Amino acid sequence: MVDLKSPQKPKGILSAIEVLGNKLPHPVYIFLILALTVVVVSNFTAGIKFLHPGTGKEEVLKSLATPDGFRWILKNLVSNFTRFPPLGMVLVMMIGLGLAEETGLLRALLRKAIVGAPKSLVTFIVIFSGVMGNIAGSATFVVIPPLGGLVFKALKRHPLAGIAAGFAGVAAGLSANLLITPTDVLCAGITEKAAQILNASFTVHPAVNWFFMFLATLLLSILGVFVTEKIVEPRLGTYVSNDGDPLTEEDSALMEVTDFERKGLRNAGIATLLYFIAIASLVVPPGGILRDPKLGTIVPSPLLSSMIAILFFWFVLVALAYGITAKTIRNSDDVVRHMSESMKGFAGFIVLCFFAAQFVEFFAYTNLGLFLAVEGADYLQNSGFIGVPLIVAFIILVSLINFLIGSASAKWAILAPIFVPMFMKLGFSPFLTQAAFRVADSVTNCISPLEPFMPFIIICAQRYDKRAGLGTVISIMIPYAIVFLISWTLLLVGFYVLNLPLGPGAPVGM
Repeated sequence: MVDLKSPQKPKGILSAIEVLGNKLPHPVYIFLILALTVVVVSNFTAGIKFLHPGTGKEEVLKSLATPDGFRWILKNLVSNFTRFPPLGMVLVMMIGLGLAEETGLLRALLRKAIVGAPKSLVTFIVIFSGVMGNIAGSATFVVIPPLGGLVFKALKRHPLAGIAAGFAGVAAGLSANLLITPTDVLCAGITEKAAQILNASFTVHPAVNWFFMFLATLLLSILGVFVTEKIVEPRLGTYVSNDGDPLTEEDSALMEVTDFERKGLRNAGIATLLYFIAIASLVVPPGGILRDPKLGTIVPSPLLSSMIAILFFWFVLVALAYGITAKTIRNSDDVVRHMSESMKGFAGFIVLCFFAAQFVEFFAYTNLGLFLAVEGADYLQNSGFIGVPLIVAFIILVSLINFLIGSASAKWAILAPIFVPMFMKLGFSPFLTQAAFRVADSVTNCISPLEPFMPFIIICAQRYDKRAGLGTVISIMIPYAIVFLISWTLLLVGFYVLNLPLGPGAPVGM
């Protein structure tokens, strides 16, 4: 057993970050404080007039610290929560995705991808599986890094490099994926609400960053191989086993894909093929019912606006195909049990959404969000600090905030109502601002002392090096964070400069 009661602690700035971050209140209390701050500030700013940049009409800042404001708070407390876009979108998607996770489909798929990979592609597959596996949420953190260590060790490579490669994929590459993920859904809902501060009819679908994230997945996986094999492994040197360090039964189970699982994966693949053939039959023909009924287009279309439902039914279908074959679903009650089990971990998210929703709606009601967007955009415009420098500065700012506030939903719910409308006025689309946030929210996860899975990664590392601690892991992961930050930022700048769409119907400019 590994003793982590007194893990090695880094000194200097990393220690300061850890201490400061631990002193911050829970995100729920942060939103409560922000909501109360809006109430107080609105009392002193009420009556200030300004022009709406979209309509040209005169707007005025309103106060919540009045009888009318108090009545509005009481009347809308529930509706603020139930109308909060990320709430329903994320929970619906996670019912289907959670079923796929609880039946063991996603874990089996990840093991099959890594263990069965050719030796020359092992590093790429470990990182790529980590990035792709983020669709499974936290389960990926406890599967990919230790599995990477075991596979590297079996190939007589340094297991810490395998752990680092897996951790880089799941943590630093958190937002990237070839598929639409819960992160896409979560961010889209918050972005839409923020964009509506400036334009009440603005909509954001979950696939608005898909093209960008698709390319980012391949880019990060390739660069991750370079960092692992050219920087990390040479620095670690030759691995010397601790007392032979044999594979345990638990290790063997982690690496093994059973016959039932293989058959389940095969049937899940068949179900996926049939499902997407069915979807294509509703989209490809000119009169397809998932095209826009008036324009006949795919962008916009019911296909994009119904993305959550389409993904939900896909996850349920493949989970059933896998679970019934692999015997993890034996009767109809198992389906409900798996769905219910997957939702247990979202109690904290639901509570967070309640308080985040109040802050966002308070901000919108008082017009403070619109006012800050107008004033902030005018200041940046007059200072000349726009375009690429502003994108880069925003990414750096968010990546630093990520050291203090780990929750992506909490950070974006705080930042989006300010920066999305502000950048809209400067000509940046909400899709671009969201993409920039997601880059920054990902890259520093692997070196943040507040990363929730950092203690688990330390445990994995200490199996192969008893002296390993927080400082060890962070020093190994810094090259990944730097390379991912620079390359991912350059990719986004490339999209902006070349005016390429970030996803279907998602331009970089307004």
